[in-house]
Amino acid sequence: MSTQELTTAIFERLRKFRIIIIIAAIAASSAFIVNALKTPVTYTSKSSVFPLSSSNDNSTSSSALSALLGTDGTKSFSDDASVNIIELAQSRTTREEVAAIRDSANGNKTIAELLIDDINDHRSWLEEKLVKPTDTSVLITWAGDILRDGLSATINKNNTLVLTYTGRSPKLVKIISYGFINKISLFYIDLKKEKADRDFQFATSKVDSLRSIMNVKDQSLIAMDKRTLFTNTNKLEYRVPTENLIADKQMIRQQYAQAVANQQNAAYKLQKATPLIKVLDKPEPPYDVKNKSAALYGIIGFIGGALFISGLLVLGLIFKYIKAEINKSLFGHANPKNTSRTASAL
Repeated sequence: MSTQELTTAIFERLRKFRIIIIIAAIAASSAFIVNALKTPVTYTSKSSVFPLSSSNDNSTSSSALSALLGTDGTKSFSDDASVNIIELAQSRTTREEVAAIRDSANGNKTIAELLIDDINDHRSWLEEKLVKPTDTSVLITWAGDILRDGLSATINKNNTLVLTYTGRSPKLVKIISYGFINKISLFYIDLKKEKADRDFQFATSKVDSLRSIMNVKDQSLIAMDKRTLFTNTNKLEYRVPTENLIADKQMIRQQYAQAVANQQNAAYKLQKATPLIKVLDKPEPPYDVKNKSAALYGIIGFIGGALFISGLLVLGLIFKYIKAEINKSLFGHANPKNTSRTASAL
């Protein structure tokens, strides 16, 4: 069989079964269209937040180099703690705290419960309906895994945190995005308050300790004054201990004044612990919408179905042609039986 004969045979085979090819193409196109229509539409929110705390790191050479090169740097995001902000956003603790948030506008349900309802309302034709777990901890853990798949956190070259979240409901996408921003902000607030509270407690204990020491010195001076009430104070043996106690008290008083100043400074820091981040780009509509085009998928299905069924129909012809060519190259004849007969005759 020559190439021209193969081409003619293929053409005749396709023309003979053209009705089957068209029916198969229409069926494949219909399946692709249904799949595109049943695939959930996804909405992606984007928000950027930046720290409000003053930073001296921006003037350092390393941060300047990171800004010029557009690298992520240390991703600490704040001077109050060297915390990787991306790991914080994507951590299991943060995700599960977000999943446990209750929304008063939706019957005081948790975000985990809203996620189950959202997936059931917008599931594809291949997805089974989800059943809400009776155990709250199991529900929160499941929701945390779902949030991990939809969340993306990056640090741009300006040291700004960029959060994106993808979901099936624009309303729920907004709630979850603000939930992540709120939890990240509260983490830094709580961290700063804890640091300030510890500094305040330490300064207070130092003040109390120095006050107790000064009281002991005062009691010693009073006791000594009582014992030497009718004694000549110009005598050295009585004058030296008194002067030593007075000098010690003055030194302790200076330490006490410094400790009180530190206490007031720690109290001021504790009182002014305010939110450390500010939302620059809010996760508000319009969102980045992604859905499958039914028309495009219909065309792809039609062409793919036609090519697939056509390939099956002409597969036998192509196999015969390949077999004949192999026999011709090995035995010099398209039919090996003729060759074997000629050899037997000889």
